[in-house]
Amino acid sequence: MLKKLPTIKEIAKRLNISVSTVSRALHEHPSIGLRTRMRVQQLAKELNYEPNQRAIFFQQSKTFTIGVLLPDLSEAFFSSAVSGIEDTAYKKDYTVLLAQSRDEEEREKKIVETMKKHRVDGIIMSIGKNISNYDHIESLKNYGIPVVFFDRIPKLPNIHNVIAEVQEGTKAAVNCLLKK
Repeated sequence: MLKKLPTIKEIAKRLNISVSTVSRALHEHPSIGLRTRMRVQQLAKELNYEPNQRAIFFQQSKTFTIGVLLPDLSEAFFSSAVSGIEDTAYKKDYTVLLAQSRDEEEREKKIVETMKKHRVDGIIMSIGKNISNYDHIESLKNYGIPVVFFDRIPKLPNIHNVIAEVQEGTKAAVNCLLKK
């Protein structure tokens, strides 16, 4: 049977102090005396207390998680994009939740719903080729989850996207080459 993890409520009860005092002592708040802080930290250590990340995320209204939704990771472009996204996210202490739609509308909708339930802080996505209904993307606005599109971008008003002007870049490269 799994052993129940200790909480700050348990520490507070054992030391006969308030939960908020325990929380402040664990965070070394200056309003908590040294003796109380040391008692709290010692008991926390003895109980192998670890902060509840879900509670902290709830309090901060952040999960430090970014959802990335792509059609197919086997495409070199997308695997390269994921590497860049993960490197940048890691530097900012974010975790990346990665999923593939396989260009299937129902699968994409289910993935977006799952990311919404996991309260990702934002989603970076390239929509599937066969997507015709964008209600699942529009619903993210109601939850305050920002979306940035790249590569395949839906025709929706007021969206954020990153695009590479491949045609214009190719023309400029060819013109430059021809001039040389």
